[in-house]
Amino acid sequence: MIRHTFGDIPHWPQLPNQGTNEDMLNQYISPLVKLGLVTAMNGQKPFFDTARPDWFERLTDFYSSYLEIIESSGNLSLFSFPEDTAQGFYTFLENITEGIFAEAKFIKGQITGPLTLGLQITDQNKKSAYYSQELREIVVKSLALQARWQTTELSRLGKPVLIFIDEPGLYAYGQSTFITLNKNEITGEFNEIIDAIHSAGGIAGIHVCASTDWSIILDSQADILNFDAFGYFTSLTLYIDELKTFLKRGGILAWGLVPTSEKVLDLKVEDLMTIFEQSIDSLVQKGVPKERLLQQALITPSCGVGSCSVELAAKVYGLTLDVSLRLREKYGFLL
Repeated sequence: MIRHTFGDIPHWPQLPNQGTNEDMLNQYISPLVKLGLVTAMNGQKPFFDTARPDWFERLTDFYSSYLEIIESSGNLSLFSFPEDTAQGFYTFLENITEGIFAEAKFIKGQITGPLTLGLQITDQNKKSAYYSQELREIVVKSLALQARWQTTELSRLGKPVLIFIDEPGLYAYGQSTFITLNKNEITGEFNEIIDAIHSAGGIAGIHVCASTDWSIILDSQADILNFDAFGYFTSLTLYIDELKTFLKRGGILAWGLVPTSEKVLDLKVEDLMTIFEQSIDSLVQKGVPKERLLQQALITPSCGVGSCSVELAAKVYGLTLDVSLRLREKYGFLL
């Protein structure tokens, strides 16, 4: 499906319906489990056990490995995916090696965001790791090294690499139940992961599939902002100044025009083109340069399709391709 629809920018598929090993939490805590910082017991949700007697020894091992890698002498593969947590990734590598995506212009990978992972995983007392400075730092640094490893692996295939930080948890910022979340800290955490991607020669994007404070991303060092343009475009119009600055420095808007729900079954190419054009006009009326909006654009699904049926995913991917081709033909923008 990816080969026939997203040949320009193929991505490796996440397959959460394969089992719990493939979900966003388990996929990205594997290095922390290997290093003994996260306890993963059968039938129990993984957690940081800071009460274990050898916690500080494990913590020392983690930072020693981290520093060795930063100094270019460490084993980056320590922060790789185990094959049983990312079957789509390793199959994708095999397919590319066999030349299936030889015509690709870019290769795309993805990693979960620090806020999403930090809010999901807890310590032994059921407190979200994100609210502990010590544990939050471990989460961010682990994800940064995983992003660097993934960028390095995909770069070996000879194509420019995009790594998207998938951060659905960013919806929480500004909510009354998450009042302690700090905007500058979140942006700084994004930048640490983005720096890791850039250091390996990659291009960094951030994806959020809900409404949020978009300035957190627009003010970061992200190269691409991927947003749900079908359901949440209006929220972006509140950040016009930040958007202008983002586009002026070369940032790309990845328009999630195609919904990944049953709504897509009732949509046609013309419907989504109208939404795109009306959205462009809305931004232009607010002073955003139309030329930049059209030249610095990608068309994507609004979110992932890993949990969808094959039939629904095929509809989403096919419609995304059709809309992209029609808009490219009409306006000549990127992809």
